[in-house]
Amino acid sequence: MKGRDIALFGISLVAGLTGGFSLRKKKDPQPSTSPLFYVGTWQFIDPHNQRRHRLEISPNLDVQIDDHQLQVRVKDLNEQQLTFQDKFGYHLTIHANERQPISFFDEADDCTYAMKPLTTKSDKPNEK
Repeated sequence: MKGRDIALFGISLVAGLTGGFSLRKKKDPQPSTSPLFYVGTWQFIDPHNQRRHRLEISPNLDVQIDDHQLQVRVKDLNEQQLTFQDKFGYHLTIHANERQPISFFDEADDCTYAMKPLTTKSDKPNEK
């Protein structure tokens, strides 16, 4: 009888250990969004006055509009958007599709601007 009890204990121990290992699921690593996806120089047109502007995002996520540095900090970064908060608490949210940033929402102006890559010197925004 002792041999049977030891065998049952051994089987229970093995079943418990293998069951415990199978219950622990490995976490799939979440795809990290690289900030470099948003880096570049972009242009947008202000719909109120039809003036072209230049938006630049550096690799360390500094932001400039028309060569004026904005004081912002990153609030959120994912595959669909990059959100900054300025020193006054307003948000600047850059929206993207699967290929590139496509628009941004400026909470201070309550306006969404379509943006496209600025590729050549001839695309430099007009200064008025």
